[in-house]
Amino acid sequence: MFRKNNLVLLLVAAFSQAALAKDIVLYDITDKESFTLKAQHPTFVENESVEQLFDSSIHSKFLSDKSQTWVQIDFEEAFQIHQYSLTSAGDAPARDPKHWQLKGSIDGKNWLTLDSQKEQSFDSRAQTKTYTVADSQQVKHVRFELKQQGKTQWGDSYLQIADIGLFAATDLPLASFDLDKRIIRLNEVITLTNTSENEPDRVEWIIPGAKIKHDGQNAHVSFDKPGSYSVTLKTNNNAGSDVLTQKNVIKVMDIHRPWAGLQLPKVVVKLEDTESAGAKRLIKLLPNIEQAINEVTRDLVPMLYNNFTEVPEFEQVTFRLKWMDTLAYRAGDYSNMEIAFSSKYITEKLADQPDEQVTYELLGVLWHELTHGYQLFPQSATGTPEETHAFIEGVADLIRINAGFHKTRSPEPSDTWLGGYTNTGFFLSWLSKRYEAFEHQFNATATELPDWTFAAAIEYVTGEKVEKLWQEYQAELTK
Repeated sequence: MFRKNNLVLLLVAAFSQAALAKDIVLYDITDKESFTLKAQHPTFVENESVEQLFDSSIHSKFLSDKSQTWVQIDFEEAFQIHQYSLTSAGDAPARDPKHWQLKGSIDGKNWLTLDSQKEQSFDSRAQTKTYTVADSQQVKHVRFELKQQGKTQWGDSYLQIADIGLFAATDLPLASFDLDKRIIRLNEVITLTNTSENEPDRVEWIIPGAKIKHDGQNAHVSFDKPGSYSVTLKTNNNAGSDVLTQKNVIKVMDIHRPWAGLQLPKVVVKLEDTESAGAKRLIKLLPNIEQAINEVTRDLVPMLYNNFTEVPEFEQVTFRLKWMDTLAYRAGDYSNMEIAFSSKYITEKLADQPDEQVTYELLGVLWHELTHGYQLFPQSATGTPEETHAFIEGVADLIRINAGFHKTRSPEPSDTWLGGYTNTGFFLSWLSKRYEAFEHQFNATATELPDWTFAAAIEYVTGEKVEKLWQEYQAELTK
């Protein structure tokens, strides 16, 4: 059985008289009800399987190596589907679904087309688009048939999507709340307002670590220790009960100690390969991988952010050692980050290197991949995929270089700043020595610029055109 843990979307929808006689409250049944899940091609990449469509995170995704595929959700009872939603993944717009059909069935054999869309597009990454089912039907089985546009600029025809929602009517007291602020100082009061649907007659606030004063169904809270705090709201009415938990939704900062509230994620180490020469060497050189990850994290996040309240918070970081062709990769979402290392690379490419050099290289890769976990990603990029790639990989190498793990690499003259990795990384490092807090500000452009491009981000931070700065940088390299 598959069941999501938290409510992600509440909708109060007014439908036409032809559809419904009155306004109704909708809830995401993939959030609240049990179901089984199947897909035509369920898994292409580990941790980007079909289950990620229903994990309550719009920052994870389902990736298929096919241009079209179907996903089926089978419920234990019938529901009348009034709306559905699709959320774009956080990268690679060319892999978004372009055309789809939503089908429903009572018996899982005879299917009705509930909705059909063509030539759809998403305006930004992690964008949720909601569609109304004009001819709503009672169904127990729902199938999405998804198709992307064709070959992408990377030469593949992959399809990806972050989240799917299905909405039916309910009388349950769907829990929700608003906060008048999310970042506060020690002992500052914050007000939580109950905004639950369907008129709950009883509510309960659970906020570990808080001093709570009740005001009817609302609450006023304060905290005497810095950190991130979660809020749970429980509601009841005649139809039943509901519960909503928002993790780490309140940040409490000691202005004299801006990093005092930083909470490091749990580190899980999974050694899928322990027998190869590379695996044995890594285990010998980094016997406490958890400690190494924690140390890098503590040093890394102040290079990207001003204080702990700005930092993405992960519940868990999984370190995976496996025999693979790729040197390393970062996967997961904003709750759980996964970093995979290649024991094959250590075995074959670093065999002749001394232990000191191998340790240095492994820590450098760790800096790069952890930066991918904590850096921001352009949310409304209007530039080319090459620009986004240069930003993502360039920032990761910028942090690695400025941390001192670049001695095996050096800058080289180039025709473009969009090469990514060290090509872009050394350019950004050069800029960081000319402009104060460059790392913080350049990283922040990913969410601050409404129409992000690499050139616009450079000019936003420096006040100079990227072409001019690049020419000056190249001139210094050729001296």
